[in-house]
Parts: sequence; structure tokens; C-alpha cells
Amino acid sequence: MRKIKSILDKGLSAVCAALLAFMTILTIYQVVMRYVFHSPSTMSEDILSYSFVWVSLLGTAMVFGQKDHMRLSFFSDKIKGKGQLVLSIFSELLISAVAITVFLVGGKAVMGVGVLQTSPTLGIHMDWIYIILPISGVLIIVYSFIHIIQSIQKFNMGGKGELQ
Repeated sequence: MRKIKSILDKGLSAVCAALLAFMTILTIYQVVMRYVFHSPSTMSEDILSYSFVWVSLLGTAMVFGQKDHMRLSFFSDKIKGKGQLVLSIFSELLISAVAITVFLVGGKAVMGVGVLQTSPTLGIHMDWIYIILPISGVLIIVYSFIHIIQSIQKFNMGGKGELQ
């Protein structure tokens, strides 16, 4: 399970890093075109906007994968042993339910609208932009199930040890 998570982490990190590098280069291009050549590029503005959405949602999935998201540890700090395992599993299932509802179901609905829209500057259907919603949702769900399996394994190996 750790190997799968490691591959997923490295792949997601590489995609996010590549998108950020691409966005940096595109921003420099846009500034040079606007202020040096006095010919702003509207296409690069749209690509930057869409890339920002993509890197934000992929970054969200990456944060959930690392368990670096904001969480209230009030209950988890007070509960030990099996109760902490149950709380950890419940938390991950709740995250999965939200990801299914918002990212998968909502993303599918947005993509349905996006197929009817075309980007005026790029000439592509907007569903290609909106597809990142279900992709990031699937990644969050996969990470949640990996965390559930890891919590159970850690509990079984360590007995009453603390879980994250």
C-alpha cells in the first residue's frame, strides 16, 4: 500500500511542479508581450486561468494525500486505541462522501454544461477544463481508502498506538 501511495504522491507532485513551471514561463511570456511589445496575449491569460484551476485542484488532492489538510484534533487527541481507529475511519469516509458528492457528482454536472460551452480564445470545449473536478475527486477518494487501510494496519501492528 505504501508503494502505491508513494507512486501516487510522486506522480501528483511531478504534475503539480510541471504545471507551476509552465505557469511561470507563461506568465513571463505574458508580461514581456504586454509591456515590451505592447501586444497582450489573451490566449495566455485563459491558459493561465485554467492552469491555475488545475494546479489548485490537483494540489488539493495532494494535500489530502499527505494529510496536511486542516483538521480539528480536539476529539482525536482525547481518544486512544480502537476509538481513535473508528474516528479515523469515519473521518476518511466523510471525506470520501464529500469528494463523491462535490467532485464526482458535481463535476459530472459541470462537465455536462461544459460540453455545450467553447472557450472563445482557445476554441476547446470547456468540459476538457472541467474534467479536473472528477479527476481530483477520484484522487481524494483513493487517498482516503489508502489512509483507511494504513490506519487499520497501523492499529493491528501497534495495538493501541496513535493514528494520524
